[in-house]
Amino acid sequence: MTTGQVKKVIIDTDPGVDDAIAILMALRSPSLQVLGLTTVGGNVPLARATRNSLALLEYADRTDIPVARGAALPIRGQYGYAFPVHGASGLTRRLPNPSIVPIEQRAVDYLAEELGKHPGEIILAALGPLTNIANLTMRYPEALEQAAGLVVMGGAVDVPGNVTGHAEFNFFSDPEAARLVLSSGSPLTLVDLAATRQVAIEREEAADFRPQNRLGALAVQMLINWFRRDAGRQRFFFHDPLAMALAMTPEVAATESSQVVVETFDPVRLGETKVIGTPGPVEVMGRVDRDRFLKQFEEFLGPEHATSLT
Repeated sequence: MTTGQVKKVIIDTDPGVDDAIAILMALRSPSLQVLGLTTVGGNVPLARATRNSLALLEYADRTDIPVARGAALPIRGQYGYAFPVHGASGLTRRLPNPSIVPIEQRAVDYLAEELGKHPGEIILAALGPLTNIANLTMRYPEALEQAAGLVVMGGAVDVPGNVTGHAEFNFFSDPEAARLVLSSGSPLTLVDLAATRQVAIEREEAADFRPQNRLGALAVQMLINWFRRDAGRQRFFFHDPLAMALAMTPEVAATESSQVVVETFDPVRLGETKVIGTPGPVEVMGRVDRDRFLKQFEEFLGPEHATSLT
């Protein structure tokens, strides 16, 4: 994932306001070539996640990018959804119903095929529950070895969760999938709550943004509307946009090679994420260069000629 090189990426997603902003950043980035989106239940049901993904691509005039539907249910149980955070639609700005439809091929088969066609070239950016990625490892055990990298937004390492005192939303939504992926031995970078809590903006800062392109304008409108939904909201964390920024520019944060486990048995600590040793196959994001991330975000909002994102 060398800075300055155009990298192929497939985004596994459950949009979600922060997912949507991350997708828009990727679509506008000169350092990423978005090959496709795969959808998963999580923030919203699978049908809504798929609809939102298609609508975002149509808004961006990128109907050439395929969307493949993934898992509607976690490995066990059901998704809890995040309606109190993102609203029933998942997005805080209504987009027209898309005229495009998802491809017939389902997410796991699509991922395996694309990774096989481009070995060592594709970064997978997993922004939702890890159900699709876990199913990929079970159905095609060697598929992840063909990825150039796997960036996962999830977990809460040595910090309180945002669903329970122990668990972050994505890992709590499908802890079994998180355990399978993190214990698979496949190299990945984990962008957890300890990292994303380093990149937040206040209500007043969102209102001060002055986007100079259509995709940036949509992102800012969703941010402002997110704050308007609840007068008590004072801070927005860039969870998924930070993961996307890392895919674009690894230098945005330091990481530590670790062995990581996810709790799947204790109902009180379900989804808890722990480092049990070093080194290991999971690069856990540590100190984030907040100024560099915000510069990336401001360049995303800027005029067409200003998107260097380095």
